[in-house]
Amino acid sequence: MMQGLIYTVNPDGTLQRMAPSAPESEDRMQSLVAKYPELISDGDGELLLIKREQTILDSEQGAGRWSVDHLFVTRTAVPVLVELKRAVDPRLRREVIGQMLEYAANATAYWQPGKIADSFAMTASQEGADPDKTLADFIGEQDPASFWSQVDANFRAGQVKLVFVADEVSRELARIVEFLNDQMRADVRAVELRWYTSALGHITLSPRIIGETERTASAKRLSQSPGPIATTEWLETHIRPLGPDFERGAFQFLKAIDKWRARAEISNTHASLYVIATDSNERPIYPLHLWATKGEVSFSLKWLFNKPAFADEGIRRELYDQLVEIVGPLSTGNLAGLPSFLVKQLASEDLSEKFTDWGARLIERMKNGASMGA
Repeated sequence: MMQGLIYTVNPDGTLQRMAPSAPESEDRMQSLVAKYPELISDGDGELLLIKREQTILDSEQGAGRWSVDHLFVTRTAVPVLVELKRAVDPRLRREVIGQMLEYAANATAYWQPGKIADSFAMTASQEGADPDKTLADFIGEQDPASFWSQVDANFRAGQVKLVFVADEVSRELARIVEFLNDQMRADVRAVELRWYTSALGHITLSPRIIGETERTASAKRLSQSPGPIATTEWLETHIRPLGPDFERGAFQFLKAIDKWRARAEISNTHASLYVIATDSNERPIYPLHLWATKGEVSFSLKWLFNKPAFADEGIRRELYDQLVEIVGPLSTGNLAGLPSFLVKQLASEDLSEKFTDWGARLIERMKNGASMGA
């Protein structure tokens, strides 16, 4: 396909001619997309970089066999796998399609929960940024623990986006992308990132999204949204199959929430039931989650430690130790993590009462920041 010239008008009124060109290397393309992901974003809005060259496993215990060029996530917790090729690369059409499908198939089959969050934290730290602040700036008032849980749930369910990026997309590749997007649960896109260069070496980039149709986008939005679910239905679906002790413990957990005058909500992807309390300014705080996968209750220190009332590690240590005295060892000793225990432990009436008292003191600290007794 022939490309025409484009022109830019300088502040002094002079005209600058931009001629079609090509990126000098694939790494140059990758660096720009990693730094400025808006170059390839579409209706999903901004993207958060998880990692460049993200490892993909080929079995449960396997080592990393492949790596995808970029892994991003959207604000709605959809993983975005990106593969870039220059138009001069002969693998652009046939091989890159098979390669990306292989990545997606194995990533969704063998992805380890928590891996995306860990990769993001490592990437942000390597760039000298605070992972928690970077995430908070991206997701706003969303609960980080719920966000990462939804990312993992979407990955396991195959609700991902596959994006092919090239400086020129052939008609053949465009037809394949449109066909796959119509047929697959995953969203499939191609982004043609045209390059133009001036005589002075200035570069202009012109992205074009290929593959999205309103009909397909609407159908996928409807099919991918599990919709609202009642708490009782969620418990029957996710907790009852784990056994009677889990079910009794979950009902004790709900009774505790009621006594705390907090409320329970189900996450958008049904991955967890979470507690919502409020601070003294009526802003929401998310102290505890009950997870669908293993029936675990997590103490959301990963979210709370950024709040003034919990900034002191000694306060978090005190709360952590008190919880250990009640339910026994927790899954992690990380005071900025998600220590958890099995909800079936709350089936014990005595233990449940102690947990309820502990939670009441936790909620009180959220409300006014006052010191807590043992």
